[in-house]
Amino acid sequence: MEQTAGEIKRLKACINDLISVLALPAMWSGQQPSQIVSTLLDVLLGMLRLDFVYARLSDSIGGGAPIEMVRLAQGRNLAVQPQEIGHALNPWLTGDPRTSPLVMPNLLGEGTVSIAPLRLGLQNEVGVLVAGSKRADFPTEIEMLLLRVAANQAGIGLQEARLSIEQRLAAEWLERRVVERTRRHAAVNEELRKEIIERKRADAELRESERRYRYIFQSTGVSIWEEDFSQVKIAIDDLKARGVQDFRQYLATHPEFVQQAISMVKIIDVNDATVKLFEAQSKDELLVSLHKIFLPEAEEVFAGELIAIAEGRTNFESETVLQTLKGDKLAVLFTITFPRQPAKLNSVLVSIVDITERKQTEEELREAQVELAHVTRVMTMGELAASIAHEVNQPLAAIVTNANACLRWLAGESPNLDEARETARRIIRDGNRAGDVIGRIRTLLRKTGTEKELLDMNQVIREVVALAEDEVRRNGVALRTELAGDLPPILGDRVELEQVVLNLIVNAIEAMSAIADRPRELVIRTQSGEVDQVRVTVQDSGIGLDPQSMGRIFDAFYTTKSQGMGMGLAISRSIIAAHGGRLWAQPNAARGATFQFTLRAGRREMAPVKNLDNSL
Repeated sequence: MEQTAGEIKRLKACINDLISVLALPAMWSGQQPSQIVSTLLDVLLGMLRLDFVYARLSDSIGGGAPIEMVRLAQGRNLAVQPQEIGHALNPWLTGDPRTSPLVMPNLLGEGTVSIAPLRLGLQNEVGVLVAGSKRADFPTEIEMLLLRVAANQAGIGLQEARLSIEQRLAAEWLERRVVERTRRHAAVNEELRKEIIERKRADAELRESERRYRYIFQSTGVSIWEEDFSQVKIAIDDLKARGVQDFRQYLATHPEFVQQAISMVKIIDVNDATVKLFEAQSKDELLVSLHKIFLPEAEEVFAGELIAIAEGRTNFESETVLQTLKGDKLAVLFTITFPRQPAKLNSVLVSIVDITERKQTEEELREAQVELAHVTRVMTMGELAASIAHEVNQPLAAIVTNANACLRWLAGESPNLDEARETARRIIRDGNRAGDVIGRIRTLLRKTGTEKELLDMNQVIREVVALAEDEVRRNGVALRTELAGDLPPILGDRVELEQVVLNLIVNAIEAMSAIADRPRELVIRTQSGEVDQVRVTVQDSGIGLDPQSMGRIFDAFYTTKSQGMGMGLAISRSIIAAHGGRLWAQPNAARGATFQFTLRAGRREMAPVKNLDNSL
């Protein structure tokens, strides 16, 4: 009976322990894997009177690094770390779990210890549980049963904890995704709202801009054309694709392309000022073709437009002559603005300004300047009247003397024909000399328009020096010329340039007229200036320039002479400017002043350019 009672007592204790183990999952509900393992180890240590119990969870359960825990019986070395025990147990944990009891050296003291390793999870994927005791009968069948049930319950609880963690992480990830998506959608909606507002604002500004454009287009007093050059652009691009690079040369050899390009231009719209300027009844009359207003002069300028398009320029400006629908000619300044490449040029604005009256005014002003220049030349020649008379009298007196000598050679009983011929030659020479003087005077006094031709500037200076030679000598001036031998020709008007040189020489002579304490020296130089330029320098040793009047000496009607008009230098500067050059003055370092002007060099192949020629 006592044995039976003991068996019943052990059986009741076993059942109680089994119930306690089976009740563990209820305690683990909602706990973390580390909490489950900690509870399991505490229960098993006390229930089975173990020396130690160790557990290791895989990283898939712990949600990161593997979890290792150990519980030791009271009185054991608590300083032992779980990792140390796990490392010592590794040889007994590899491979399949062994069914027979395992014995290993005691990690916590002397002797050996029996261990019971168990895998956690259906596929051993959760981890491992190891119970250890120094008792020789460990583990008994009941203890092994309790350990297996506890391992199974722990595996289930840890799997549920893992699923719970995964669900929680998934829920958190999903929540983050929802928040992020919501934030993105809110940002996208905000951007979309801003874009809609911006688009509405841009549309409003575009409508307002178009309204202003149409208002300016229609109400401005300048003729404006909206034209489509897209077909012209395509034709030019096609020529480039075929290897045409020099469009200036191409258009010179293929003038028919200009005509074709004019026909390719489509006139989209014109404003009211255009209708009025070109004397049309309505816009429709002008929207047909550019040929209705073009003249040959305009075709040449249109070729320049084509070159501008080919070269990728964004604007082009030129003056030309067009005709109204009634045939009246108009001098116009037109400006065309192209959009930047690679635009199709399907909307190009062309503005046309009527400059007919301005051109007429400029022509009247030019004629007045020619008249004034002529008067100035006459006055300058008047100042040289005594020298001119002397220049003419010398060859005339020589002619009379030689004529008398010739008569004597012929009047003798034996006429000396050789001497008579030589005397006749001298008469011819002196006659030509007098004729040259008179010719130069007539040239300078001639009332003429501009006649530009290729000139040797050195020869122009020599002719003026010859004309003023006696005046130079009479005033005791030592004149020296230093003319460059490699001077390129210039394109200019001989009379106007001689007038400038003569005026500078006369001014230099007058500036030295009061000088008595030093030599009166006048030097005229020519030299090649910068690229394609000729420079002429007139340097004297006179009284110099007043610093206070330096800025006014070229002003019209400003003079320092008691009898002067103040027009010589002003006209000289305008003449040089009309030749594309520049005239300026500067005081010398020691004494006197230097006047210089530059002229653009001409090309040998350039033909003379002539205007009106009205002889005196």
